[in-house]
Amino acid sequence: MEAKPDNSNNNDVKTTKRKRRKFEQQVLDDVDKEDLGENETELVSNMIKELQKQNSMIEEEKDALKKERDAIKKDRHGIKKAIDASEKEKDAIKKDRDDIKKDRDDIKKDRDGIKKERDASEKEKDAIKKDRDTIKKDREGLKKEREASEKEIDAIKENVDTLNDDRAALEQKYNALTSKLRDRVECPVCLQIPTSGPVHVCPNGHLVCSTCRRVNCGICSTRISGKSLLAVTVIENIEHKCQHEGCEELLPLEKYKQHLKLCPHRVVRCPAPQAFCGKDMALSRVYDHILRECEGSCNSDESCEVKFDGFPQRLIIHGSSTVLSRGVALSLHGIHFYLSHEIVHPFNVFNIQLLDSAVKCEDYEVNIAVHRPEDAEMKGKHVKKFSGEPLPIDMEQEKKKQNGLIVGPMQMKKVSVKIEDEDGLKFKFGLTFYIKK
Repeated sequence: MEAKPDNSNNNDVKTTKRKRRKFEQQVLDDVDKEDLGENETELVSNMIKELQKQNSMIEEEKDALKKERDAIKKDRHGIKKAIDASEKEKDAIKKDRDDIKKDRDDIKKDRDGIKKERDASEKEKDAIKKDRDTIKKDREGLKKEREASEKEIDAIKENVDTLNDDRAALEQKYNALTSKLRDRVECPVCLQIPTSGPVHVCPNGHLVCSTCRRVNCGICSTRISGKSLLAVTVIENIEHKCQHEGCEELLPLEKYKQHLKLCPHRVVRCPAPQAFCGKDMALSRVYDHILRECEGSCNSDESCEVKFDGFPQRLIIHGSSTVLSRGVALSLHGIHFYLSHEIVHPFNVFNIQLLDSAVKCEDYEVNIAVHRPEDAEMKGKHVKKFSGEPLPIDMEQEKKKQNGLIVGPMQMKKVSVKIEDEDGLKFKFGLTFYIKK
């Protein structure tokens, strides 16, 4: 609040000064009008001195009042500054009080949040404790169940051992019985067990298969006049051993005949041109035979450029129109194939065989192309191609010569380049092939 200036002392000084001047002027006027005596003059003189003295005192008082007024003014300015400072301090205190209130509210909120978290933590701790107790109970239950299971497993193992022993005994008994039955139904002439009826029998009970049947029994020479239904029943219900050498499979009759066609030990002919090889052997031996000893295959030659895996492959074939090319074994992810080139006058026949059955051939695709030696990209016009399934290893040689890429003499001449060396006039051509599943 601003203080108002105090002018009362200043007004009193002005009034006194004005009266004194008026009084002095009146005294002087009276002196001028009257002729005063010496005493009276002295008295007037003293009065003037007294007035001057009073005037001096008034001036001093005036100066004192002025100083006092300046001091008051200065004090008022100081008080104003103090009031302003007090107002600022009051605002600062108010702000601090608001901040403290806000902090107190925040602390209260934090305390409430901490309390909620503590309550939630307590609940979670209780839940964990409850879960731990449940887990402990479950563990104890599982332990009991495991112990019971172990006992049950031990009992099952004992039963299994007993069953295995029983089964082994039954298998031994069954094998002995079927062995005796096989011996009884085995043909004494061809020493093979028949796979179909009728089975002929003499009056003395000697059996013989339809293929080997004669008028008289080969054992007792009596006339064969009957058929054994019992022998046919035995044949249809016993397991038959695979007749291929190296195979130990025993199969029911309904699977036996199919197995003979797919047996990995069945006898097949080497896929190399017959002019070079033509040997018959077990299918399981064919691949090793080609790699090591087949004269109609070039895998064992150091000059052979064929890679076992990786397609497409390109070869430059050198030869003449009357000389056969040797074949080569191929491999795709462990599955074996054979590439051959034969001349079936007047055609050149190229084909790839799968060293397996016709059923497995359906899973693969082969592509064969002949072209000029310099046309590796096969973009020229003289290119002959074949695409289809590989041929099975079981295919007859005559049928093999009729399938694959068959190139006529005129077309062969277009893809070939003539060369002449010390052995005479020959030719060369490009051969590209690949296999995919």
